[in-house]
Amino acid sequence: MEWRGEHDPDDGDYCIAEVPDDGPAWLVEVLGADDRPEWDAHAVLSQFRLRQRMPAAAEEEAAAHTEPGAGDYPNRLDLRELLTFTIDPEDARDHDDALSVEARGHGRFEVGIHIADVSHYVTPESALDAEAQARGTSCYLPDGVLPMLPARLSSNLCSLLPERERLTLSVIVELDAAGRLHGFRAVEAVIRSAHRLHYAEVQEALDGARAFPRPLQHALETVRDLARALRARRRAAGALDLDVPESKVWVDQHGVPVRIERRPHFESHELVEEFMLLANRCIGEDGARRQAGLLYRVHEPPSPSKLDDLDRMLKALGLPRPGNLSQPAAALQALLAVPLDPAHRRLLHRLVLRSLARARYLERDIGHFGLAAREYCHFTSPIRRYPDLHNHRRVREWIRGRRSAAWDPVALADLAVRCSATEQTATEAEREAVRVKGLRYLEPRLGERGSGIITGLIPQGFFVELDAVPVDGFVRVSRDLDDHFVLDTSGVRMVGRRTRRRFALGDPVTVTIARVDVPARECDLALDVPPRRQRRRHQGRS
Repeated sequence: MEWRGEHDPDDGDYCIAEVPDDGPAWLVEVLGADDRPEWDAHAVLSQFRLRQRMPAAAEEEAAAHTEPGAGDYPNRLDLRELLTFTIDPEDARDHDDALSVEARGHGRFEVGIHIADVSHYVTPESALDAEAQARGTSCYLPDGVLPMLPARLSSNLCSLLPERERLTLSVIVELDAAGRLHGFRAVEAVIRSAHRLHYAEVQEALDGARAFPRPLQHALETVRDLARALRARRRAAGALDLDVPESKVWVDQHGVPVRIERRPHFESHELVEEFMLLANRCIGEDGARRQAGLLYRVHEPPSPSKLDDLDRMLKALGLPRPGNLSQPAAALQALLAVPLDPAHRRLLHRLVLRSLARARYLERDIGHFGLAAREYCHFTSPIRRYPDLHNHRRVREWIRGRRSAAWDPVALADLAVRCSATEQTATEAEREAVRVKGLRYLEPRLGERGSGIITGLIPQGFFVELDAVPVDGFVRVSRDLDDHFVLDTSGVRMVGRRTRRRFALGDPVTVTIARVDVPARECDLALDVPPRRQRRRHQGRS
């Protein structure tokens, strides 16, 4: 193998090579040894063939842009005097969206949903646009973010940073206290965010555990109340309320995981979510009326066979079951509302999620089952999603009374397919990266005992998610129990032929961390069982 680079690989390093049909192989990239956590992100990104280096032409275009000034403001609505704020995760680097609210009298409110105007900086057929389209989305890993746009844009000029003038495409909605929409308009604007808030501190303020300055506190309480009304209206329309916790991994400067937790879900998350959903629906509906060449976010209803499988699994597990499956939205909504303990609630919501189709992008609207909505699109995250940037351009065109070549149905359909594919690849890479860090977290804990619940079964055994940290491992049940276990037809339960001992999805078990293999992405757990159930060891001659 030939290598042309600054550093030669050492024994044990992971590398990427091009291997032609004839001739020598070429070493493309040295990833490093598998025992170095700082290489984890590079290894995962290379595994999924994600673009790690920003082309020089794109960086040069980004560097040519400067802070917005007076020359950028003509024909924009000046909203700099509004009390505007962002709410994001504590460690967020890009801030796509901000909110403002003003009372309009007669029980009505005007809410500004301000979205970073990325289309001002990233123009069609530019190097920036070509790279953003190729990446399709930003990819968020425990070690950092692989952005869709260069950092000068994603973390600076486009990001709605506090005390900075920023250009936006804003959706101004008029709502009453019951969450009824009385009109909206999309405008090009300039804002100046006054506060960079994160979800936890906003929740504390809403719970009365802390107090912001009175104008900000009042604004947060107002949008909280409006968001509750919007959420109630969506649920009444049949929207599903899925709650599947995500895992958050905290790493040190060397990539070593120091903490893993299930990301808490606050009402402050729902507050932001409701207004982003509302803006997306407003733009989608207006775009459909205008036949404006939007990319739609669609979600087909679950197939009857998937719903039947879900019903069989829930029956076998003794969990609540959906009602009239001829009306799947109402049946699933009622099912998700059943009160359960946290472990079984997570299990139920995961099983429902598995029964649903995957949302995707499409050049035409066919509805969004999970949101119980028609004419829904993505508009609110143009820093990190290319479909949002595409839709921003269509909105700018109708604001300015222009048209473009965006109505080419073949090109639009192709873009939808590519954006759906890049999104799925990034999602898989993010999950893999969390998995790697989870295994690294367990490595020094070999031999430790802990509790968990069964999350999946195959004929050879079952998967267990630990309670203390949301990492799963595999129990090879025949290794720990002197019995042969058979997986039943529902796929959610296995039974020992001799002992009749049963294991099912959602069952609590106690296990010991027996083996961790980070490169192989494997973790073996040993089942803790009473001595009389342990498999008898063959006593051979020494």
